[in-house]
Amino acid sequence: MKQIIPGLWDIDEIGDAVHCYLWEWDGGVTLIDTGMPSHARTILDALMHNNYPLHTVTRVIVTHSDLDHAGGLAKIRRATGASVVCHAVEKELLEHPNRRLLGSALLRASMTLLSPLPAFHQTPVIPQELVVDGDTLPEGFTVIHTPGHTPGHIALLHREKRLLIAGDALANRGGKLQGPASLFTPDGKNAQRSIWKLAKKYGDDYETIVFGHGPAILSNGGKRVKALASQVFAAEI
Repeated sequence: MKQIIPGLWDIDEIGDAVHCYLWEWDGGVTLIDTGMPSHARTILDALMHNNYPLHTVTRVIVTHSDLDHAGGLAKIRRATGASVVCHAVEKELLEHPNRRLLGSALLRASMTLLSPLPAFHQTPVIPQELVVDGDTLPEGFTVIHTPGHTPGHIALLHREKRLLIAGDALANRGGKLQGPASLFTPDGKNAQRSIWKLAKKYGDDYETIVFGHGPAILSNGGKRVKALASQVFAAEI
């Protein structure tokens, strides 16, 4: 595991195609996202190797229901007994992954064909805790509803740590800060509004940003998201 800031680790044992995180707090350990189905065993092994017994994982927060963020969720929940937390709107997609819309009908058809294969099969999960925009979690995070990539996508803000966990509302690909991948984002307009929200409502509250895709930004994160929002909306005029 790689420490990003005190209390937050990137579970880098799964590689860097997607990022999942461990948050250590007074109530135990919380996982934020669980990677692909094949990542579940690797994540569990990484926890034990780094002296986090599985029973200490009390909660799993899901930024959104996509295969690469919640594919390992069912196995990890069974192994740890953790409570699963997601946005109230995202509940449907965790329980019925086949209802996920994509930015391309052809891509959705391809994913449907692949879904029976073990590497692409997402086991439905019933969440135990539903959250909405503005909720404060026991871990100290404020929930920010950031729809667009999925209807119930959330980002997590820790004001004390000046940290934003962006999920896929933002990405840092090739050193370039940007919005979510259009092929996997059925509601591009709402995705843009979510970037605006992260910039204009919360941009003064964080310095560090971690992503589902791409390396962390350790400083000036809020300023960079503000600049991105200005670029996105300038292009719309």
